[in-house]
Amino acid sequence: MKDFEDKVALVTGGASGIGAATAKLLARRGARVVLADMNAEKLSVVKAEIEAEGGMATIAVCNVTRDEDIAAAVTTAVETYGKLDYGVNNAGITGPIGPLVDYDLEAARSIVNIDLMAVISCMKEELKVMVPAGCGAIVNTSSIWGLTAGANFVAYTAAKHGVSGATKAAALEVAEQGIRINAIAPGFTYTPMISDQGLSIQKDSEAYKAGAANHPMNRWGEPEDMAQGIAWLLSDAASFTTGTILSIDGGFVAR
Repeated sequence: MKDFEDKVALVTGGASGIGAATAKLLARRGARVVLADMNAEKLSVVKAEIEAEGGMATIAVCNVTRDEDIAAAVTTAVETYGKLDYGVNNAGITGPIGPLVDYDLEAARSIVNIDLMAVISCMKEELKVMVPAGCGAIVNTSSIWGLTAGANFVAYTAAKHGVSGATKAAALEVAEQGIRINAIAPGFTYTPMISDQGLSIQKDSEAYKAGAANHPMNRWGEPEDMAQGIAWLLSDAASFTTGTILSIDGGFVAR
């Protein structure tokens, strides 16, 4: 199925996890993809994997806490492929886990800058291209903690609630201009971010089983599960969907 043929997508956090899975899926379905991330080496690997399957991709090394890097990534899309149809604003971190009374406020500020402010900056730069074109679709990555709350995740919870709110507010601003903005709210997802938190969770471990038990479907999500939801929200199949936070969480929020 090549329903994204002739479409151009920018994917932040594209070097691994949900971002890489989304970029690969969009490319398989015909999109030309701009992979944005800080890790140039991993970006090159994902780019090569896309091209090995016959897809098209280019790289934009990007620190999403730098507005100028985000603007440059959008410019890369336009200069390389002539336009920008889709934005997938997915780059993020969980950050340290621990009680607020002991929490490092600099770490908290970093989480908010990466997980919330970067999403706002990405939307701003993407809309600079999409509004004049009169079309486009954006999907942000929120979280189940952007709909509920997680003890020992105060900064992350606050940032992801911000993403959910910013998604809805921005969607209202541009709905009449033919642009749709939505978000996904992943449940526990088995990605490299787990290792970034200093956790080593194998799928046969008790920690993995405990995490799975938080979800009525009794498993963790996979990056590909999230990619499918993102692709649907970007697609014409979701043409009447905007301002929505789509839970992809094995029933977590419905409990």
